[in-house]
Amino acid sequence: MNRTLNAGTQPFHTQPVFNNWDAVPLAWYCLGRAQDIKRGAIQAHELCKQRVVIFRGQDGALRALDSFCPHMGTDLAIGRVEGDQIRCFFHHWKFDGAGECTDIPCGERKPARARLQSYDVREKYGFVWIWPDREAAGPVPEFPELEGQTVFAVGGRSYIRPCHPTVTMINGLDAQHLRTVHKIPIEMTLKTRDEADGRIMEFRMEAELSERTPLQALFKKILGGRYAYTMRYADATLGLLRTLEDVRWWGRFPAEPTRMIFAYTPLARGRVRVQPIYIARRPGTPFGNLVSYLKLVSMAFGFLWLRDEDGKIYDNIRFQPGALLKIDQGVARFIQYVNHLKLSRWSMPPSSLVTDGGAHHE
Repeated sequence: MNRTLNAGTQPFHTQPVFNNWDAVPLAWYCLGRAQDIKRGAIQAHELCKQRVVIFRGQDGALRALDSFCPHMGTDLAIGRVEGDQIRCFFHHWKFDGAGECTDIPCGERKPARARLQSYDVREKYGFVWIWPDREAAGPVPEFPELEGQTVFAVGGRSYIRPCHPTVTMINGLDAQHLRTVHKIPIEMTLKTRDEADGRIMEFRMEAELSERTPLQALFKKILGGRYAYTMRYADATLGLLRTLEDVRWWGRFPAEPTRMIFAYTPLARGRVRVQPIYIARRPGTPFGNLVSYLKLVSMAFGFLWLRDEDGKIYDNIRFQPGALLKIDQGVARFIQYVNHLKLSRWSMPPSSLVTDGGAHHE
C-alpha cells in the first residue's frame, strides 16, 4: 500500500466507501468456479478480512458459514461434511446451513453461543457467489434484456490488481483513456442513470463517429456512423459491460451487442481479484450457437489487449479525486454513487474487538 507515501505533500484522504478497504458494501462477491466444489467438499475463502467456509451437502446445495467453530475456534475447513451439515474436526460439534449447532457429542447442554453466522450463497454463470449476510437483497445481477433467457457464460482467467476494486472499476467509464492509452480515436459523451433502490448505476457512452482522419473514416465505415457502450454497476462489485450498441455494420446490418461481466472480489488490503465472464445469447440452433461462441472468443481477445495496456496503470496507482475536470464527470458521479451504498457487517474494522471480561461456560 502506498497511502503513507508523500504524506507531507500529497496526504491521503479516506472516503466513506470509495477506495476504502474498511468499508465492505452489501453485495454479491465471486468466490470461484462452481464445478470446483463437489458434493461433500469444503472450501475456505478469505475476502474482505473475513474467513468463511462453503460446503456442498449431499443434496447438492451450497452453504456458507463463518469459518471458526464457536467452541474453541477450530477452522471448520479441516472438518467434514455429514449429509447437509458440517462437523468440526476438533470436538466434533456439528452445524447446519443456518449456523445452528445440531450436535455436541459429549452430551452437555448446548450453550447459547453455539451458533455461527451464515451467508446467502448462490450459483450463477458457473460461479459461486456469497452475500455478507443471511439473506441477500436480491439475486445475482444479470443484463435486464437477458433475464429468463438461456445464455452462454464463459469465465475467463481471473487476475489480480494491487488496488481497491472501486478504483479499478473507473476504467470502464473513463472515455478519455480510450484516446490517450489505447489510441482509439473516438470522442464520447456520457449519460448516467440511477435505479430506484440506489444499488445500480448505469453509464452510457455515446459517439457520433467523425471522418477527420483516415482511421476515423475507417471506423465510421465499418460501424455505420454511431457507437455506444453501457457500463452497468451493481453494488460496486459487479460491472456489466455492453458494447457495440447503436452499431450497424457498414451502415446496413444491426449488430448484436457483446456482453461481459467483471466481478471484483477484495482479497486482502491492497489486492482485488477480477473475474471476467463473457456472456452471449444461446440461440438454440447449431449455427446460431457457433456464431455466439465465436463472438465470445473475439470478446476475450479484445479484452486481453485492452487489459494488458491498462495493467501498468493500476500496479502503483494512488488515486485521489482532488483535481477532476469537467470531462471527468462520470468518475465524480461514480464516486458519489459508491459512497452512498449500504455497508455490511464485514465492514467492522479490526480494532473494534469485543472485550467481555473473559471466557464463558454454561
